[in-house]
Amino acid sequence: MTFKYHDSPLYFRAARDAAQIEREGDYQRAAKVWIKALRLSRSVDNQLWCERRSDFCLSQIPREKYKAVAV
Repeated sequence: MTFKYHDSPLYFRAARDAAQIEREGDYQRAAKVWIKALRLSRSVDNQLWCERRSDFCLSQIPREKYKAVAV
């Protein structure tokens, strides 16, 4: 079965959800959803993207805590 852009619709749905959660600032949950998208992806490029986004979200968690304390 061939998919548009060479990846599954499940990946695109999970990636869209992860991006929305990330925009809302829930970095812990976004990191988990990016990992879910990584597992659903069939493309190496998309897998790398998901891994990097998850790493970014995890790096934002302490930063957000620092910003909350500094205010």
